[in-house]
Amino acid sequence: MDKKTLIQFLLLSVLILAGWGIIYYVKYGRLGLPAVLPQRPVPQQPAPQQPAPPAAPEQPPAPVPAVQAVEAPAAPQPEEQVKPVDLKLENKHLQMTWTNVGASLRSLVLLDPRYKAPYYEGDGRPPLTLLREFQPGMLSDTIEKVTFITHRDPQAPATHTDVPTADKPYKVVEHGPDRIVFERTVSDDRGDVLLIRKTVSVPPDSYNYDVKLEFQNVSATPYEAAFALRGAAGIEREALATRNLGTRVAIEKGPNDYKIVGRAAQKLNARDDTPNESSRIAWAAVANHYFAAILRPEDSEWVESVASELIVEDDVLQARGRWNTPYLSRIQDRRSLAADATVVINTVPLSLEPGGKTEEAYAFIATPKERSLLAAYGAGAEGLIEFGWFSALSRIAVGILKAIHVVLPNYGIAILILTGLVRLGLHPLTRKQQVSMIKMQKLQPQIAELQRKYADDKQAQTKEQMALFQKYGVHPLSGCGPMLLQLPVLIALYRALGAAIELRHAGFLWISDLSRPDTILHFPISLPLLQDELNVLPVLMAAVMFWQQKSMPTPGSEQAQQQQKMMKWMPLIFVVFFYHMSSGLVLYWTASSAIGIFERWLINRRAASIELKPVGAAKRASRGQAGGPKAAGRPAGAGRPTWLERLQKLVEEKTDSGGRKKK
Repeated sequence: MDKKTLIQFLLLSVLILAGWGIIYYVKYGRLGLPAVLPQRPVPQQPAPQQPAPPAAPEQPPAPVPAVQAVEAPAAPQPEEQVKPVDLKLENKHLQMTWTNVGASLRSLVLLDPRYKAPYYEGDGRPPLTLLREFQPGMLSDTIEKVTFITHRDPQAPATHTDVPTADKPYKVVEHGPDRIVFERTVSDDRGDVLLIRKTVSVPPDSYNYDVKLEFQNVSATPYEAAFALRGAAGIEREALATRNLGTRVAIEKGPNDYKIVGRAAQKLNARDDTPNESSRIAWAAVANHYFAAILRPEDSEWVESVASELIVEDDVLQARGRWNTPYLSRIQDRRSLAADATVVINTVPLSLEPGGKTEEAYAFIATPKERSLLAAYGAGAEGLIEFGWFSALSRIAVGILKAIHVVLPNYGIAILILTGLVRLGLHPLTRKQQVSMIKMQKLQPQIAELQRKYADDKQAQTKEQMALFQKYGVHPLSGCGPMLLQLPVLIALYRALGAAIELRHAGFLWISDLSRPDTILHFPISLPLLQDELNVLPVLMAAVMFWQQKSMPTPGSEQAQQQQKMMKWMPLIFVVFFYHMSSGLVLYWTASSAIGIFERWLINRRAASIELKPVGAAKRASRGQAGGPKAAGRPAGAGRPTWLERLQKLVEEKTDSGGRKKK
């Protein structure tokens, strides 16, 4: 590499690192902060809904004569006598805590021992609490508000009155081991009264519970009522910074054909709260990498629209608990990373005559993203497993890993075997590349002679070099083939590790989770690029890649030599990009590089036996003797034009006799 090229490369590297440092500072703030951050008050969120304090309940609405005129045997007792209370429901897979405040779901725990929390408590991981009160006053599965629509004056438009209900206490009518019944009356300022009865029942062996909502007009006048039903109010995140957390809405396009529309939680932080309106909404969900909480109506006709709304996780915003990390230095950074999401289903107006009743039902599904479990619920729910680009290849990779895991129950070993299979499939191309590089090395004396002979005519020099490469079957760009073919596999495995729940918390050697970086310790301060994590596997990967670069033979041409010297910086670049990637992906690339070194060693052992002989000479000679239109006008023994000849012809067509480019 000449001095000018080296200086240019070093300047480019410095600019890249400086740009990365500026982005890091803008995103995470200054460095060297203490590990314990001061607690800061939570800023007020738009229109928060706080639960009513038990010591000072709000005054009940003024009595309305219409309520007494209609018999309401199931009417609850006065509100001041209904105290907040928590209730438990449980089956084989789910453990739930309910509260009568809003008849809401306070928390939901997955009991299956395969699905532990993404953090440690003591010596192990506790059961996964998938849903909880991430933002104060925001509970899951509750009616946010009831909208009364009245037509008292035929000459005037209908009157819409919103009555908040999420923070109002319900009466617990019934509570058993697998069933809870809540009741409450809701009224507007015009005397319209609605009785709401919510029945929650839990099947014994499932990842869902069923809800039936009953509405009765207990006033003397007819009206229409619509309500806003909040689904899961946030979901546990696997990591602090994650792009997989957000909302998903399924729209039925035809029989067994569903389109899933997703919105990332951090997009909602940018006020992206436009409702998703459709006439055939099948379900609405909140999802992360490996789990989903789905609200699926029994009848999609009563769904008018679905709104995706922002939930701010209080623990992240306060930098407390497992999120007490040193690089959360500024309040705006914490607010950006604290974005979570909820879905709100808005119903069509329900017409209710005096004493009239109507009911709606839905299932609330809290499940891991396993294809068999999601497919059992139908409605295209298996589409929640998001493999992104090369999804077919990702599914094949996951299928191979699962098949290997049946025989050898360790996904780290399965990834190594998959790496070996990929390299085995690419071996013919890799061998051809290595043989071509050895031939290039042996052609160095002839290339040097051409460079001396045509020192003043670069076009003629290039033409003669290409003819020389063609004569001996050498392809200067053949080294790109194996790497390019590995890119789809690399992308597919990256997406598989981020979506296949089978690989979650899968350990290998010192790695506790192949879907996460192999962090062995945390620094008390935050460092550039490393943040506060020390990950071993990316450093090992860089060492193997550096060894691989050192073992490569010196190419023949000067340009190829310069490119090889620049490629020696690739291990450092890969460390930057792979440092916070999943350890399973880094393990794959490290093993692939090590196998590449072994392949090169095998091929170099017989380098002395590789001779420089013109390729296909007899075949080209026979073609030239046969004559015919394709051989006409070409030298005897030339055969069909190769891609090098076609490329040279294209270059000649683009230049005139003086070597200048044509316009």
